[in-house]
Amino acid sequence: MRQHLSKRTVLSLAVAAMACGGAAHAQQGDPLYRYQWHLMNYGQSVLGDTKPAVGIDLGIDDLHDYNIRGRNVVVGVVDEGMQIAHPDLAANVVPDGSRNFNTGGPIHDPSPTQAGEGHGTAVGGIIGAVGWNGIGVRGVAPAARLKGFNFLSPRAGGSQADNIVYSWWDGAEAKDVAVSNNSWGAAPLLPPAFSENEVGAFEKPMAATRGGLGAIYVKAAGNHYNQHPVFFGLINACTAETRAANVGCTQAGFDPRNNLFNVMTIAAVNAAGVRSNYSSPGSALWVAGLGGEYGHQKPYSTQTNPLNFDPAIVTTDVSGCVNGYNSDAAAARLNALDSSQSTIDNTCNYTGRMNGTSAATPTVAGVSALVLQANPKLGYRDVRYILAATARQIDPAQPVVKHANGTVIAPGWTANAAGHRFSNWYGYGLVDATAAVERAMAFKPLPALLDSGWTRATVAAPVAIGGAGAPAKLQIRIDRAIAKVEGVQLGLETTYPITAGFLSTAPSPLLVTLTSPSGTKSYVVPAMTGVGATSAFTIPFIASNAFLDEKGEGTWTVEVADVPLAADAASKGNLTGFKIRVLGH
Repeated sequence: MRQHLSKRTVLSLAVAAMACGGAAHAQQGDPLYRYQWHLMNYGQSVLGDTKPAVGIDLGIDDLHDYNIRGRNVVVGVVDEGMQIAHPDLAANVVPDGSRNFNTGGPIHDPSPTQAGEGHGTAVGGIIGAVGWNGIGVRGVAPAARLKGFNFLSPRAGGSQADNIVYSWWDGAEAKDVAVSNNSWGAAPLLPPAFSENEVGAFEKPMAATRGGLGAIYVKAAGNHYNQHPVFFGLINACTAETRAANVGCTQAGFDPRNNLFNVMTIAAVNAAGVRSNYSSPGSALWVAGLGGEYGHQKPYSTQTNPLNFDPAIVTTDVSGCVNGYNSDAAAARLNALDSSQSTIDNTCNYTGRMNGTSAATPTVAGVSALVLQANPKLGYRDVRYILAATARQIDPAQPVVKHANGTVIAPGWTANAAGHRFSNWYGYGLVDATAAVERAMAFKPLPALLDSGWTRATVAAPVAIGGAGAPAKLQIRIDRAIAKVEGVQLGLETTYPITAGFLSTAPSPLLVTLTSPSGTKSYVVPAMTGVGATSAFTIPFIASNAFLDEKGEGTWTVEVADVPLAADAASKGNLTGFKIRVLGH
């Protein structure tokens, strides 16, 4: 939202000096901009039957007017396909810069060709729809250069894993990508195997991109707070008990790529300034973007859930009224923008119903592009630090979640020993574009990265997992002189069995926490989280980002508690292993 001077100081002279006729340019309009509450929110009426809460936006303020628009920053849209000829994207698309993985198609055209494939085009518009061209919408970074990589296309050839590597760093078209947007992810029933060698095989080449500065990788946390779809989305594996516990059906860190040090994992916030109902929680989160809810309006929609009528994100859609989210298909009209009957825009080239962490992630990618335009010399560690340090704490009343026996199983906002506030719903908070750009302009690059390497606990004998008052504990001392933590990764092994039905999860009784040398406790896996059946619950690889700027040197403690277990009851399993890796400077 564009703030008044009494609420925020105007851009520094250094930023204002970058203006190149931008303010005059801004007089031209984008007709649907008024509905893009994520860009500027003064409580206006938008697509949805509720109005957004004033000020819940990306904090772009006057950046666009002063020509901070992501100019010359290349953003890769790694998705199912982006329509590169879309009239509101084409001018920002790098010619012959995209990659089509579909067998037999034009190699540099990843445009979707079938119905139901509007996702990548919507993502691309959130990041970099052309501004001030008299049509449609505006991107967060409306002068960024876009490339599409359609590795998620159902017709893509080759292995999906190889196509991710190609899109992230190895492909010719990926070599100049500065920001990589990844609005996709996995939601396994159990944390999957992901070895230390696999971690290195990703992180090292990712850090080497941009001539050693490292590209900015942003990735969706997932949409699994209230559901855990399996079997082609036909079955919800999440139990009513887990949903009632209010800890999320799964954790963002169960997708191993969300835990990579180079990746910022993004939560979603709605127009009321609280967690979007679907946004996956977890200690692996970094910051939050804006994802909204569903954008329905009466009388077009006959849904009964009030969340359906809260605003979603307005962005580009596959052009025409046949494919994409906005079409003339029967029963497809759910708000005033939908279909060729719309009196707002009858082209069907735009949608007002984009949502999910898939929508929140490109809002952060766009802000990252603005930051890199302001200071192209920043490394990936600098950008992730700036976004965390300048993020806004929203929803200060986020509730503490307790088990029926009174044990805290998921905290609200907590302050770490360095004074940074962290939430398993929002990471360090909602990104603030203007604050981040101002910080970037004068930012001194972080010192060289220090990496403790993987260190394993010495376990003389298995440690019984007791109840909340008697958790199993293992400790590791990190001797590397890391003065300020930037990230922590860990893994653990137990012999604790989990019983769950086929294609279902069970509410796990295990609470996993990690405590830093300074005493900050991170809730890595809350009790009651849904997990699949296993004879021995194991977490091969997960991240906790709650310790920013704390000291890394010292003793780190992992605890595993069987929260419902009575004090006099026999243990059902042991903690048998713990490893940790601390990164910082």
